[in-house]
Amino acid sequence: MNEYMTNMWIDTIQNAKKSWVDTWFKDETLNKPLHAFVDAQTTFTKTAMKHTNEFANSAGEAMAKVIK
Repeated sequence: MNEYMTNMWIDTIQNAKKSWVDTWFKDETLNKPLHAFVDAQTTFTKTAMKHTNEFANSAGEAMAKVIK
């Protein structure tokens, strides 16, 4: 899966979390920190997936060289 598609799925899930927060926490003093937490999760997950994909691609290229 390419990075665009991976990020699209991550954003979909994280936006659902934000919608849930907006539904259940109407008070700004509770809502704002929860949104910040979801944003932090988003940043972490996108970075982790980017590096995971880079590793998988590098491993695949190395294995292809061995097979040749």
